[in-house]
Amino acid sequence: MGEVRTPVSIVCVYNDPAVLESCLAASVKAGHPSRQTEVIAVDNVSGAFASAGAALNHGARLARNEVVVFVHQDVYLQSLPALETAAATLLSQPAIGVLGAVGVSRRGEVIGAMRDRVVPLGRSASVPADVDSLDEVLFLVSRSQVLREPLSESPDLAWHAYAVEYCLRMRASGRRAAALDIPLTHNSMTTNLARLDVAHRSVGRTYAGLVPVRTTCGIVAGERGAATMSWPARRARGARTFWGESVHAHRVTRTLRGAGTPRGQVVLADIRLLVDDAARLAGSSSIRVVDPSRDGAVSEAGGMERNGLTFSAATLRWPGVVAAVAAATPGELLLVAGLRAEEIAPLAATTTGPYVVGLARDAGLWLLFGAEPGALAPLWSRPRNRAFFML
Repeated sequence: MGEVRTPVSIVCVYNDPAVLESCLAASVKAGHPSRQTEVIAVDNVSGAFASAGAALNHGARLARNEVVVFVHQDVYLQSLPALETAAATLLSQPAIGVLGAVGVSRRGEVIGAMRDRVVPLGRSASVPADVDSLDEVLFLVSRSQVLREPLSESPDLAWHAYAVEYCLRMRASGRRAAALDIPLTHNSMTTNLARLDVAHRSVGRTYAGLVPVRTTCGIVAGERGAATMSWPARRARGARTFWGESVHAHRVTRTLRGAGTPRGQVVLADIRLLVDDAARLAGSSSIRVVDPSRDGAVSEAGGMERNGLTFSAATLRWPGVVAAVAAATPGELLLVAGLRAEEIAPLAATTTGPYVVGLARDAGLWLLFGAEPGALAPLWSRPRNRAFFML
């Protein structure tokens, strides 16, 4: 393709060697990086480092390349060339102080190319797009800069919001925080929110002139801003979300009936939080995720694990998505995510087996094969999982 590529030093702090080996390390080995690209894995199994910032700064001091990539241990990098191209972009645009794989814009739009567990998130950014903040999952800085201006090692930011703080530090000094497509799968098994509120309050105090700040984990408010949303406001927002999801689900149901493929049920559920339980209830031996490419680019992430099951994910052109559904094997839980309403019926018609259609505002529209709907019923048994349940 002719893009300029720059070797990088990939720095990761890890506390689970098995996760590191099956995700980040495996992806680098399979990803054809430049010869000089290196991985610096900082061992924190025994808790030697009190904060992510301390561990990552230590790794940056060991780096041999001019671009340092800070990344989580449970990330599978789907394109090392894209990562090294992003590094070249960072060096060619000095106005950018920090560049990341996924961020949130001033309007609250997620920007970047990340698969969050099993669903794609974010609007594609083929050129750097300014953001309020970047997620800690993966971000790049120049080595010379991070040695002068290291990541925060504050105990308030021990394992949260250190990338958010760095973005605001760059923005406060007149530099840009930007997101760029660096395809990856974040094979996260848990969501750790402990002391996230402490981290956000600390960032809000330090950068009072820049708040509110939108992040992938909520909004950082100032000292005078509401730290938490009031109960009536939360209830109203929840109602709006539910009605929007219900309208969408109703349209999908009508489409399936009109196409003569109404074999499955349509539920309101975030499959990111339920896919592992679905595999367990279905007695699956593996989990495979595919999503359709919207720009023609394809990528694979294989050899990962989720709760002892083989886990793979791929972004494919539409014929490849159809072929994946047609070729699904017994015992495989197959999830097709990132779908549009008009794509559901053609995929459902590809097989005569049962399926489940689901959607959530934050997870999008998805189609699940390889499990009897009745076996999965406990996962979406609440009234909230049914469109217009009160009617």
